[in-house]
Amino acid sequence: MMLAQLSFATNDMLVKIIYQNYQEIFVLNQIIFIRGIFACLVIGLFLFLKNQLDIKIVFSSKKLAIRGILESLCCICFFIGIAKLPFAKVYVLLSLAPILLTIYGAIFFKEKVRWRRWSAVFLGFAGVVVVVNPTDLKYGYYFIFPLLAAILLTFRDIYTKNIKENFHSLQIAFITCLIVTIFFGVLSIYKFYNFNSKEYSIMFLSSFFLSLGYIFSIATIKVTLVSVTSTFRYSVILWGILFGYFIFNEIPRMNTYIGAFLIIVSGLIIISRQKQLGKIK
Repeated sequence: MMLAQLSFATNDMLVKIIYQNYQEIFVLNQIIFIRGIFACLVIGLFLFLKNQLDIKIVFSSKKLAIRGILESLCCICFFIGIAKLPFAKVYVLLSLAPILLTIYGAIFFKEKVRWRRWSAVFLGFAGVVVVVNPTDLKYGYYFIFPLLAAILLTFRDIYTKNIKENFHSLQIAFITCLIVTIFFGVLSIYKFYNFNSKEYSIMFLSSFFLSLGYIFSIATIKVTLVSVTSTFRYSVILWGILFGYFIFNEIPRMNTYIGAFLIIVSGLIIISRQKQLGKIK
């Protein structure tokens, strides 16, 4: 799981490197489109080798298509955050997703959420306030985009749980990646950029790490319990801090560390409680 998070963070870091060559938000559309073509080919190859590249089954599911649309909207918000905010801060704010799942369950599914989990929810939101630091909005209101990404991520995960068909995880990853690619391909029509060979190489490398992240994540889920692996998802914050420092010369402020600590503790309390209640194994 830690290798999966490292792979995803490496993919995001490579996207940001290309973005910094242009400093235009619309360049993200074409980057994600081209990266998506490469990623679809890599994931499709893995499915072919496993004899699970069943195009008819994958494309016949409207639910997978809707999941892909949710993923596309999440990508827009996430990569705007990656482009405009310090690298580590985006991952810290995105870690709000488990907290939002608890709130969603309490409101819409009438789940009983007792004082311990509500305390964790308030602790998580306190962490967000500390990270954002409303008294000093150095990066304006761009912090809203990772929060929107966390909300969309929550809806995506809830929607995925309601998909009853027995799809292989890589099939879900493939159709999701394909829809995201098509989505950003349409957005790319707005403005076209001429990339050089080095930038195409970086995009190919980015797609490789994206595919690797999916594969590591799926492999982990197959061999061990969700309650064991969930805590290691927070390692993406560590990779974000390291990449931010060594690649982008970003030194996180103390409020980012404190806020990250509060959000992680909040998430761990919720995961622990869900395990006790038998909601995750």
